Amino acid sequence: MKKIYFYSFLIMTGVWLSSCDADEVDCVDFGVTLSNDIQEIFAGEPVTFDFSGNPDYIVFYSGEDGSKYANKDRLRVEIESAELSYEILQQYTRVPYRNKETMSIFISESFNGDYSTIKEEDWQCLSGANGQLHLKVPLCADASGRETVADGMDLTAYKDKKFYLAFHYNAVAASDADTYPRVDVTSLVVSKKLKDGSTSTMNDPKSQFGFNYAFEAITKKTNFSASNTTLLFQPTTDNLKSDVDVWAISQAIDLTAVSPDMGTPIKSLNMKTQSYTYTYNEPGEYTATFVGSNSNAWNSKSMVKEIKILVKENPVN
Repeated sequence: MKKIYFYSFLIMTGVWLSSCDADEVDCVDFGVTLSNDIQEIFAGEPVTFDFSGNPDYIVFYSGEDGSKYANKDRLRVEIESAELSYEILQQYTRVPYRNKETMSIFISESFNGDYSTIKEEDWQCLSGANGQLHLKVPLCADASGRETVADGMDLTAYKDKKFYLAFHYNAVAASDADTYPRVDVTSLVVSKKLKDGSTSTMNDPKSQFGFNYAFEAITKKTNFSASNTTLLFQPTTDNLKSDVDVWAISQAIDLTAVSPDMGTPIKSLNMKTQSYTYTYNEPGEYTATFVGSNSNAWNSKSMVKEIKILVKENPVN
């Protein structure tokens, strides 16, 4: 019995050793050149990169803001300045709501993140006649009942602080109105200039700002939503007999926090490609980076290739 067990052990060991050898991946032999040795690259015109070697996968970093290989692991930055901008469209504004501030804009450093209880003393109003900065909001004073406004503010004072942004919809029930105004907050952007000279932006109300709605007074909570482009406030006719008081509040915003820069996968194991074409739309100096790799479930080997790109102003434009 002992011999049988020992023989079995040897067989198992041999299989394991063979599996280890099978897990190895090929070394990466990878090269990148500009197609046809192009000498001048102009904004708005495609540039083609030719590949040589054997990588199973290739990821491309253009060198533009948001796609720099050097920033692929970066999670925090130093901020030089920051600015908020937005647009607000209000429509279907009946007579009882004209020349009134249905929408207000607030900022807070003391909000505790509890969306079930909103204390106005935690919030500083930025908009309208009574706001500290008098940021523009629609008044819809004329008979069209429709108005779009755009405005913004300097956020540099908050570059090292955590804060919340809020948009507050507040309208009192009116017996002579057949609908409440609809309000769309769009083009909501926080632009950050970093100390290294690059820029970073937040422009997605849902995934980047993380807006949630708090319903202080309302009958039916439908038609209030945060999408990737818009904050929607559209009370239904079910609410006509009651006041509407609804807040859209962001998650805590930390301007120093950024997402790592992302590369674009341009080749996978089942793709056959020997070149890649990309267009730089702005003049400037860029470091185009290609990461070639061979990998399996157990091992990975990679090689990084960089090409300095000088993009000139297009004389045709």
